[in-house]
Amino acid sequence: MLGMANELRKNARVFDFDDTIIRRETVTHLSGLVIGKLRAPHSPIVTSEDIERLDLNHSPVSTLITGLREKTSLRVHALRKVYPGIKKEFEKLTAEGTDIYGNTGRSSKKEWVDMTEDTLQRGGVIDYFKRIFYTPDGTKAIISKAHAIDSLTRQYDQIEYYEDDPRTALFIARLFPHVNVNLVQYGLTGLLASKTELSQFPNLKRVAHVS
Repeated sequence: MLGMANELRKNARVFDFDDTIIRRETVTHLSGLVIGKLRAPHSPIVTSEDIERLDLNHSPVSTLITGLREKTSLRVHALRKVYPGIKKEFEKLTAEGTDIYGNTGRSSKKEWVDMTEDTLQRGGVIDYFKRIFYTPDGTKAIISKAHAIDSLTRQYDQIEYYEDDPRTALFIARLFPHVNVNLVQYGLTGLLASKTELSQFPNLKRVAHVS
């Protein structure tokens, strides 16, 4: 029983993937910034209780990808690589006894999962993850990520979450005031969030890199 109590007190670090630990190529990175700037500034109007009531499956499913757009997106994502330095940081966290999780907007369809895990394997970091939370088909990434964080809050006393999308970072910080949210800024990514927005949440800060 004592061993179980100690397990519940362990720390967890949770990481988004693209532009957080996996580098996007320049063209899609810039297009993502433009889309993020044009996207509606308001997060979904839901509460932590709403998120808790959801029944989402973040595990891989056998559904095949369909359509030219999705197939093209899969091929483009397959070119991406883990940022240099991530493996060293994960080694440090593991040595400290911290559990590592992935929390991605990437689809839970098998082909997306296989491609993502191949990228992590090539980057030498796949074995550091206790689990990767994928986004179920038909679910918004921002909702899926919040649901994954919610499930982890029942297992850990301290959670740090790393996210490059300002809207998602603000959303998670609002729903989970006891989760430390790090808005990762590579280049211009994190600049889409204003200082005023960031100051609303003491558990949210901007960081230059994952470390």
